[in-house]
Amino acid sequence: MPIPFSITVFATAGDPQGIRHVDKSNWSGSGVVFPKELFGQLKHEPGFNQAGLYILVGNASEETIYIGEADPVGERLKNHVANKEGWVWGVYFFDRLHKIGKTEVQYLEYELIARAKQFDRAILLNKNIPTSPTMSLVSKATARAFLEDMYLILPMLGINAFTPLKLGDAPEEQVQAVANGSVAVEIFDTIVVPAREEGFQQEFVGHSCWFAIRINAKHIPKLKYIAAYRVAPVGAITHIAEIASIEPYGETGKYKLNFKGPAATVGPIPRLEDSEVNMQSARYALRGKLGKATNLDEIWS
Repeated sequence: MPIPFSITVFATAGDPQGIRHVDKSNWSGSGVVFPKELFGQLKHEPGFNQAGLYILVGNASEETIYIGEADPVGERLKNHVANKEGWVWGVYFFDRLHKIGKTEVQYLEYELIARAKQFDRAILLNKNIPTSPTMSLVSKATARAFLEDMYLILPMLGINAFTPLKLGDAPEEQVQAVANGSVAVEIFDTIVVPAREEGFQQEFVGHSCWFAIRINAKHIPKLKYIAAYRVAPVGAITHIAEIASIEPYGETGKYKLNFKGPAATVGPIPRLEDSEVNMQSARYALRGKLGKATNLDEIWS
């Protein structure tokens, strides 16, 4: 049975989008969330000069992440600010009791990269895949316990790369529907993708395309339209475009969709507070139902 816990987020300067401290009940660890542009203010933050594990996050389209470790973590992050493109915010984790050192953060990096590759929910920017370090059973147990608490915290920060999809989240699980006690193939011609605001404006509107979408190749001929569900604070489908072409997106196993023209506005079609529709990943739909819907549940009813 899951054990209840609390997460405390402290905005150090009163800015909910600024530097924030993240703590969990019954945990000696701590996290520091920071926008890239505020990195210069981090040198006086706790854990900056300790061994730490960090995740850098980009949101041009699908979530992109880079995972790393260092001792001290601050010096490595300084290099990423100067030399690494493609991320807009980050978080680093450290242990207030200094039980997590260099070997432990190497283990955390190894486990997080393996898990991100397993679930394949984000674009992993790491090119080098680390190996698990040699460590004592005590050190490994300490690092493992620390990691389990991180897994509880990360989704609450909006990082879903390490959380398995639930049944019904993935488009491929929508293709079959139960009707009258038998299995029937669901008809669709549209894919609805979750879009963060920066990526929506830059790619969906600005470049008339969307990329890094997980699609089963056999369903590509069915897709004629793509709609954008803009995540919080908008929380609604607001635009739709006709698909001109679908092409592989590098060697990721995912696809890029190019539009025939600028996306048209629709709705908005909001996600209601009591909605049962999860929009953490793309979903298939029918253009006709989408055009008549007043909320998300009516699209997939």
